[in-house]
Amino acid sequence: MQILVFSDSHSVIVPMERTVRTLCPDLILHLGDYAVDAKVIADTFPHIPLRMVRGNCDMGSRVPELENFIVSDRRIIMAHGHRYNVKIDYTALYNMGRLAGADLLLFGHTHIPHYERADNMHVLNPGPANTGYGLIQITGGEIHCRLISL
Repeated sequence: MQILVFSDSHSVIVPMERTVRTLCPDLILHLGDYAVDAKVIADTFPHIPLRMVRGNCDMGSRVPELENFIVSDRRIIMAHGHRYNVKIDYTALYNMGRLAGADLLLFGHTHIPHYERADNMHVLNPGPANTGYGLIQITGGEIHCRLISL
């Protein structure tokens, strides 16, 4: 399972479209701030499942703020991050992920790409979509994450 992760697209759609065309992922995730951009990607690539959460710039959107789901037997939690004060530190976000049993915790908001292993949890922020994305491979239960710069 190859998962493509975008965040903070802020109306910059072309790099996302190019990346999706190049990689043909199994799943696309958008971590908020311009969820309408994720809808454009979903409409452009209707054959690829897409999940999204809303960010602080998605006021009035009916998109959920948090997603918690299973892919290839791994629990994925998506949040934009603003509700967890990630611009200050990651403590609240990590605690939420741990309590929810996340194997993979995804967030945006800071516009700073970040990846680390925290205990048994993979934590990834792809940074803004105009400068890069996250790429996740889940094979045989193993999770491999990469940050890709454009």
